[in-house]
Amino acid sequence: MHDSRAVPFVCPIDHGVLEAHGDWLVCVQCAQRYPVVGGKPVLLNEANSVFRIADYTGGNAYGGASAYGTAGDGSRGLKRLYHRIVYTLSESGAGPAAPFSASDAVAAVQAADPDAQILIIGAGETSYAGNITYTDVAFGKNVRCIADAHDLPFADGSFDLVVACAVLEHVADPARCVAEMWRVLKSDGRAYAETPFLQPVHMREYDFTRFTFLGHRRLFRFFDQIEAGISSGPGMSIAFVLRTTLANSTEHRALGAVLHLAGLVLSYPLRLLDHIFTRSNGAYDSASAHYFFGQKRETAIPDRDILQFYRGA
Repeated sequence: MHDSRAVPFVCPIDHGVLEAHGDWLVCVQCAQRYPVVGGKPVLLNEANSVFRIADYTGGNAYGGASAYGTAGDGSRGLKRLYHRIVYTLSESGAGPAAPFSASDAVAAVQAADPDAQILIIGAGETSYAGNITYTDVAFGKNVRCIADAHDLPFADGSFDLVVACAVLEHVADPARCVAEMWRVLKSDGRAYAETPFLQPVHMREYDFTRFTFLGHRRLFRFFDQIEAGISSGPGMSIAFVLRTTLANSTEHRALGAVLHLAGLVLSYPLRLLDHIFTRSNGAYDSASAHYFFGQKRETAIPDRDILQFYRGA
């Protein structure tokens, strides 16, 4: 059933109005056709995306993080159990909680306006209460449409908050994606992002970029900072490198899976070190990931002024 509160889709190419024609949405301006698969529109501008619309209609859709060990995981038996164990060990926290999280950003915006419109990019299995639009490049439990962050299928000024956690390392052009976040935000809209710094490659060929704390801040130079800091610290950096190095020490698939699991178990206690490491500013120079929460502004902060945001030893 259509939710009248939901932000309407537009064409990701030219932001034209989309009209329903059977199992397709068609742009009234450029006539581009977008299929609706399982009730979810596939709204990709293929010219700027590494993904193809045909893959989502032909059964070769990208699985992404949404499918691995979660509700979207199509594996069975021991393989599914293995995925579940790996997912649980990977996602469960042993170090200190981040001072500010995506949940805090959502709560802050909804406290100011309970009817706030919120966009979650790369949603996966994320679930919040309220007027939430979930997008991803993989089918997921709450995903409302397949959308690439390089060309979001929403009109200018549609949202009060945009959230992108563990997304910007997986896009070919992070600056373009942040510009799209800025575009779809209202004039006083806010953005929240968590992005890796010291992490090995994950998700194979769909992994492009890492950011220092200051580099991450510059990426959001069209935003005034509200909160920013370490989302996972140096202990997690060490743990991530150890388990990935173990898993990648062989090209034998089954042995690699065993070593990956062993690495997760062996490195898990290292995360506890962040209760000590993150007490000093030096942790910013070797953190696993950083977060940023800011409010939209009309002009960019000059690079010379960006330097004042440095935190480190």
